[in-house]
Amino acid sequence: MAYRYFSAGYLVRNGKVFLIHHRKFDKWTPPGGHIEENETPDQALTREWKEELSLDIDILPAYQSAFSGDANATPVPMPFHIDLEREGFESPHIGYFFYVKLRDESQKINILEREMFGTGWFSKSELPGLKTFDQVKSLARFAIENYPGPTGSIKE
Repeated sequence: MAYRYFSAGYLVRNGKVFLIHHRKFDKWTPPGGHIEENETPDQALTREWKEELSLDIDILPAYQSAFSGDANATPVPMPFHIDLEREGFESPHIGYFFYVKLRDESQKINILEREMFGTGWFSKSELPGLKTFDQVKSLARFAIENYPGPTGSIKE
C-alpha cells in the first residue's frame, strides 16, 4: 500500500498553541495539508497556511542541519516530529510536524470555510479535554514547551 504525505505546523503564542477545528475530522488539529508532487514538506506547509488561513509563515527548523548544502544537496527545514498515521485516512499517511512563525505580525486571518469550522488558541491545561487525537494533544503540549521562535500573534 502506498503512503500519502502531509505537513502540519504548530504556532505558539503566550503559552498557547494555535489549532484549527478541522471540518473532515471534526477535531482540533494543527493547520496543514497534503504534500503535492514536486513539493518539499516545508513548501507544502507554507502553501497550505496561505491557502487555508491567508497567512504567510516561515518554518522554524527544529534542529540544525549537519550539512550546509552545495550544488548537489540542499538542506530543507527539519520537523520536530514525523509519524505514520492511520485514523481518518483511507491509506496510511506520513506526517511532518514543524514549528512555524508568522512572516508579518500584521496579517489578518481569513479561514477557508470548506476546510475548517474555525480556529482557536489552547493552553496546556486545556489540551486534555480538547476534542482531538491523542497525538495532537501530545505534540501541542510538546510545541508549547519547546517552541524555538518568537511568540507571534494573529489578528482575528
